[in-house]
Amino acid sequence: MVPLLSLDAIVQAVKARGLKITPQRLEILRVLAAAEEPLTAQEILRAVRATQPQVSLDTIYRNLALLTEQGLIGQVNLQNRESARYELQSEGRHHHHMVCLGCGKSFCVELCPSPLTTIRPREDPGFKVVGHAFEVYGYCSNCQ
Repeated sequence: MVPLLSLDAIVQAVKARGLKITPQRLEILRVLAAAEEPLTAQEILRAVRATQPQVSLDTIYRNLALLTEQGLIGQVNLQNRESARYELQSEGRHHHHMVCLGCGKSFCVELCPSPLTTIRPREDPGFKVVGHAFEVYGYCSNCQ
């Protein structure tokens, strides 16, 4: 997954929100920027420890919570995965995931199946949609 923002742009977005750029936070952002798919906190920890061996899982979780709260990263809860996964967010970028049932790899899909304005439950036509998630399941070319 190639981020739509450069690491410099991400760092500027962090600073614009009044957050410090700690070495651990910068490395978490680097790891997420280089990731090909959303990562678990454990996967992020392993990657960050390559350059920051002293970092703890608590530090990873605190930073993930803060960066998620600030809208800089997104938490992805794919149905076939045990743990939440994290990925960089960029303004105006809306996407969904296709998940391989064989190997578990996820792929980003840059489209939405339906405009949200047309979706209404019959029981509550005044329902206001504020977000959604959409996943497609199948088998990647390696698992077919």
